[in-house]
Amino acid sequence: MSLHAPKRACDQCHTLKEKCRRLSVTSSCERCERLNQCCKTIRNLARPGRKPRITRKLSYNLPPSSCSSVTRNAKILDLSSSQNTPYPHFYLPFDEGLSSNPSLFPELDQWERHFLNLMKDIVAPSPLDKYLIGSSFHESHHRLFVQNLLRPAPTPILKDATLACTAVLLGDQYAQYTTTSVEVGHRRAALAVSGLRSLIISEEQDLVTALVVGVSMVTFAMHVADGQPFLISHYTLTLVKPVYQTILAMNTGIMDFLMCLVSTETFECLLRSELPTIRIGEHDRCNVVDRYLGVSSSIFAHLYDICEASHLVKVTGGRMDIKMVERLEAIQDSLEQWQPSRPPDIIERFPQLEIVSMLAQAEVLRLAALLIVHRIRHPFGKRDKEALQLSSTIAAKIDMVLQSIGRPIPCASLPYMVACFEVTGTKARAAVIEKITEVVTFSREMQLQVRRSLSLAWDAMDSGDHIYWFNIGDYIRKTSSTRTHI
Repeated sequence: MSLHAPKRACDQCHTLKEKCRRLSVTSSCERCERLNQCCKTIRNLARPGRKPRITRKLSYNLPPSSCSSVTRNAKILDLSSSQNTPYPHFYLPFDEGLSSNPSLFPELDQWERHFLNLMKDIVAPSPLDKYLIGSSFHESHHRLFVQNLLRPAPTPILKDATLACTAVLLGDQYAQYTTTSVEVGHRRAALAVSGLRSLIISEEQDLVTALVVGVSMVTFAMHVADGQPFLISHYTLTLVKPVYQTILAMNTGIMDFLMCLVSTETFECLLRSELPTIRIGEHDRCNVVDRYLGVSSSIFAHLYDICEASHLVKVTGGRMDIKMVERLEAIQDSLEQWQPSRPPDIIERFPQLEIVSMLAQAEVLRLAALLIVHRIRHPFGKRDKEALQLSSTIAAKIDMVLQSIGRPIPCASLPYMVACFEVTGTKARAAVIEKITEVVTFSREMQLQVRRSLSLAWDAMDSGDHIYWFNIGDYIRKTSSTRTHI
């Protein structure tokens, strides 16, 4: 039997405008068979007449998509298991026709549908995974992403935030999407931030929306120049602070989103010597494993106290009276005694390497906090022996995880910077700058910021300026530390 073209070409040949040759409508075509691609015809029939105006105005060409071997071997995700809203069982890829089916998201252009299609079909590794403490959270994290897309009548602000986040994540990972991701991301981020500014929390779903949008926008902001993740996290936390106790009573995954915002704001407050919005109680997250912070959530009570003390010293012009010395000593004692809160079944629930990463993350956060307390009391260049010991231990912990696990410790950018501030000598400093790409993998923009902050701090120290921790932010932050609304 000779090969012939069926009435409708498969989706791959249609996208590439190639002739589709196959024995029958139900068999794979010659091209897909040769390239080991997924051969399907599931796109909607094209409507007769002129194309919609938005399609004709596109200034870029949509790249061909393909069903990778990872996608073809995808496992089933049960979306009905973790939400009250009933969802059917979806197979990955959940909807291979999303990028070619305008009726699902009629207001999106082709690139936006393509970005969503790529992100939702990625099983592992996914661009979403780099924030997680371990792969054990991959499925639930990805499930939440897909549910935001497939939720009946999704909130526009959620869709805008998801699109903005998706665009920059793919653009950061895949060079062919970089230019377009900026265009799509900024357009949708502007809509999402506008929606966040007008959001009023009157019910539980509004609270969830605020946290998800806040995390998405912080993610977007950390991938673009002048993204202002600090202002976004501060605004979102101010919005939800009146109902903090309500969040504590909700699903632990919702609290994970809050902690993502808290960590973003707190790390920046430590550098600026400013006061965070919410103080996480030491017992607010007992016996839980946070998808981003592992077993380290309770240390943020102590980090808040450090921010508060450093802020007080800063506003008093560096005055260190006996009360402040006693206060810093009390914080130091608490940190030396602090232990991460581990659930009793952690060994059964998580692989050994993930537990190693969690405990290392907790330790580098604790050591960095101790080093900050030391530098609030003693300027850089004084009492260096204790500081260098803490710095070396932080670096050793980070290296140990990189070598044993093959991936960096999540949320370790600040501890790495704190340790590197202590490094002297041109050769040693060049080595830690070169290592930034291994330790800081959140985004290329974050790598640039860490490199810039270290260079500015070292220049100030080499110039002979008398620098304590509470004024280091004046040297490494060119933007104003005054809080404004987003």
